[in-house]
Amino acid sequence: MIGIQLYTVRKLITDEASADAVIASLREIGYGAAQLAGSLETVALTAGACIRQGMQVLGILVNIDLCESEQARLFEIARACGATDLGISSSAASEEDVKGLVPRVNAFARTAQAEGFTFSYHNHSNEFIRTAGGKTVMELLLEGFDAQAVRLMPDTYWLQHGGVDVRDFLARNGARVGLLHLKDMKRAADGPTFAEIGVGNLNFPGILETAAQIGVEHVIVEQDKCDGDPLDAARTSYEYLKNLWK
Repeated sequence: MIGIQLYTVRKLITDEASADAVIASLREIGYGAAQLAGSLETVALTAGACIRQGMQVLGILVNIDLCESEQARLFEIARACGATDLGISSSAASEEDVKGLVPRVNAFARTAQAEGFTFSYHNHSNEFIRTAGGKTVMELLLEGFDAQAVRLMPDTYWLQHGGVDVRDFLARNGARVGLLHLKDMKRAADGPTFAEIGVGNLNFPGILETAAQIGVEHVIVEQDKCDGDPLDAARTSYEYLKNLWK
């Protein structure tokens, strides 16, 4: 299934009416599911819109602080909207960051698992900083995470931004990959930036081929920054993907 991370259209959602209108538009484009993100208030708002508009919710992406401080409410919202995956991203960029993060992630992931949810870690490019010990932050995280409780939610743009071969990363970590974030990258005058899928330079036919080979079921479109209307960007990405991913 092709889903969309609602962070893509966050600027269009300000209240219940606008949330309903945006979700309805995304369904009209063809998206079969969404992933929620943001503050707990935003997650609750968009969860409600997805319920009313009949949009499947694949998961909720927040941060470890919210997972710990609002655990009961997070589980409540997830169950209400049918989300089965809970995930986080982080700013971990050093060995010390890893040492502080891993126990917290493992503890919450095991609790989420016991409550019937899967748990996924979403990368940016900070995880590919090489530490003084010679390993990348991601290598240290993978060594520390409980492989039975913590899945990966790789992001194609941020893998490329971190200097990583996207297909190789997916192939090497296939057993741990659950959801896959799709972002394209284009080269602007001032450096790399976000692009609609198929508009940038990433090898999406190859990436999706590898994703299928490792058993990924759901891909999630996300565009952190759009040059124009986010709904137009979402449509462009969907139109490119609909014949490549069934």
